Amino acid sequence: MDTNLILTGVIAVVLLFLILKFSGKLFKIIFTLLLIAGLGIFGYLYLNDIRNIDDLHAKYCNNQSDRKDSLKCVCIVQPIEEDFKYRLSPQKLENMDSKAFVFELSRSLVNKRTIIIEKLKENDALNLLDEFKKDIGIPNFTK
Repeated sequence: MDTNLILTGVIAVVLLFLILKFSGKLFKIIFTLLLIAGLGIFGYLYLNDIRNIDDLHAKYCNNQSDRKDSLKCVCIVQPIEEDFKYRLSPQKLENMDSKAFVFELSRSLVNKRTIIIEKLKENDALNLLDEFKKDIGIPNFTK
């Protein structure tokens, strides 16, 4: 296992302990949920070799014969790619590590949420957003 990954895990646990010790109950709950979600996404993407936008594109946009993957590509992945290209320089996209990718992916999902939902509703496939989140390890706190 990568020493940077181990070091990041140790730092995350120490930070979690310090924050839980000195913060209020509500902040503890919110921070814990965010940390679990972030670690879950990072772990899933790390284990499934989704480390950049090209990997995400390859997973969902290469098999256009599958309706679900095709809709995930057009309705979810393409808006995320547009957001990445709008917000980030080509150099940053190329040099992005997997931790930064997870953060930027979450940010792009929030930025393009309305467009993604609109496109999925047009195709009567709103359930694919929850499936996509599950595929990449994002917990669904709305239910």
